[in-house]
Amino acid sequence: MMQPEISDLKHALKATFEGLDAAGYALDVSVAGAELQMTVSAMDGACPECLVPKPLFLQMVKDELKEGGISFSAISVRYPKDIK
Repeated sequence: MMQPEISDLKHALKATFEGLDAAGYALDVSVAGAELQMTVSAMDGACPECLVPKPLFLQMVKDELKEGGISFSAISVRYPKDIK
């Protein structure tokens, strides 16, 4: 299976990018082999209570990717509290 381009991922995850941006967060995506790696980082004025629990975030991402015809064998997510 061919790796999707980052632009394809950003298109499939448009709602996630927009929702995070509205809550004061940035999303960085990269692909390592068959794994989608996502890092959510807080910008100035981020709304901590606006960030959904990670399992819910993952499900939302999987649903958006599926709608876009994209799948990964693994998806990792790092939230601001995971970044040291």
